[in-house]
Amino acid sequence: MIAGRMRHKISVYRRAVVAGNPAGMPRGDFELQFTTRAWLKAETGAKASEAGLAEDQARALLRIYDCARNRTITAADRITVNGESWSIETIAPPDITRDLIELVIVRKIGG
Repeated sequence: MIAGRMRHKISVYRRAVVAGNPAGMPRGDFELQFTTRAWLKAETGAKASEAGLAEDQARALLRIYDCARNRTITAADRITVNGESWSIETIAPPDITRDLIELVIVRKIGG
């Protein structure tokens, strides 16, 4: 990896399992699981405006190092980047040639 590429510190949040919850389904509040370094590239709003969406929305590509802890991230988790909460839209399979995992993260507000 080239030093300096992973400029952003992100936090990964996951729902807590509430005691006494049937089947142990995670239904609690989101709680911090871990933090890691990431590279972020925001997409332009051109696609949203072309679609005529009346939403404040943002989409970005997030790259993180491929490691055992980062492989536990799922689409049900939330990511915080620079104080903003994002949901995970897609997670690509780990790229073993570059040691990276790519995630598409989105933030949609309004409607």
